Amino acid sequence: MKYLYGPVKSRRLGFSLGINLTPYKTCSFDCVYCQLGKTSNLTISRSEYLKISDILDELKEWFSSHKDDLPALDYITVSGSGEPTLNIKIPDLINQLKRSSP
Repeated sequence: MKYLYGPVKSRRLGFSLGINLTPYKTCSFDCVYCQLGKTSNLTISRSEYLKISDILDELKEWFSSHKDDLPALDYITVSGSGEPTLNIKIPDLINQLKRSSP
């Protein structure tokens, strides 16, 4: 998978499927505590870094090929390897996720 990771088990959230919305370490911060290390693309510029249509296609593929895992899935987490709100199309993704939820 190119844009998705997990599902990851969390004590607080249960099982969460993660979605990356930016390339690796494209972020508006350079936090010293970041588990991924130093930010390589420090920016505040918003753009459609990764195409939301491609992400949604991969998500649909994951859902269709992991039907047995769906009952255990508690959340979809928009996070990943950079700052997801830098992707200017994040509202489109969220609206599509809300329309697709049971």
